[in-house]
Amino acid sequence: MVHKGMCRWKRRGMIAVLSALVGPALGCVAGDGGSASEEGSLALRVSGEDAAKKGYPVLKNGRELAFVDGWTVTFDKFIVSIGDIELRGADGASAFKDESIYVADLHRGDPTIAVFEGLEARRWERFSLKVLPATQDAVNLNDVSQDDVERMASNGYTYWIEGAATKGGETYTFSWGLVNPTRNSNCTNGLDGTDGFVVKSHATTEAEITVHVDHTFWDTLGSEIADLRFDAMAAAAGADRHIDFEELDAQRLSDLKGLGGGPLLDESGAPILYNPGSIPLEARTLKHFVLAASASQAHINGIGLCTVSAL
Repeated sequence: MVHKGMCRWKRRGMIAVLSALVGPALGCVAGDGGSASEEGSLALRVSGEDAAKKGYPVLKNGRELAFVDGWTVTFDKFIVSIGDIELRGADGASAFKDESIYVADLHRGDPTIAVFEGLEARRWERFSLKVLPATQDAVNLNDVSQDDVERMASNGYTYWIEGAATKGGETYTFSWGLVNPTRNSNCTNGLDGTDGFVVKSHATTEAEITVHVDHTFWDTLGSEIADLRFDAMAAAAGADRHIDFEELDAQRLSDLKGLGGGPLLDESGAPILYNPGSIPLEARTLKHFVLAASASQAHINGIGLCTVSAL
């Protein structure tokens, strides 16, 4: 947040003021090098939508999103770690640069990251963020347990996901730590398809980093249209019916197994294929397919897309 040469921001109901002497944890640079005659604020939150909170099936924009192979999936935790949030103009001016790292459990709600105040009222076209491994001193947005923060930090996880899947009276549990750091830049606004955000004068503009939980379960990459499937994931479980993320590595895309140990087939008896399209995979296994799918989970204001690059 920028205001007359200083950085001001409001986090979780508190206002903090830092001068340039505070250090590199949060950097803010005035958009025009001085005071602006018209200023506004940007309130930024993060959400996993109803899917993270309620699971699947879920209604979204009046349409039911469900697993095509009949599974009901719920979450106990859907924790994400994000940071290096920056808003700039196409002219090179800077609204703010926040180098903090934040952790949030999207199953618990849609917490506010910060309210960036004292911004010049104008269109700021260049919004970016990073999905980064958590750190021990990350800003905890909604009471993520210290054990979970430490687990993510010590293993370099960008996501920690726990949940359960049920079909035909059988329940499988899963706990997955994903190591998948990405930079998300040049983000478009999902509300109107334009670049970045317009900060209005003497008002607070609401903005959201929207994490699309469904990407984790896609069967097709390189497209926003894909089916959600769980059969191949359940088939990777051992006798305890708990699925560790590393167990998905045993499911080769060229020879996917179903729950009975035979080939993974649809209702018509045809083989089910996971299609990576033109997206490169480190290895052609279900584990690496899920990693590639989850790389593009972060959107802006619903469906706004970002340019995603691996870190």
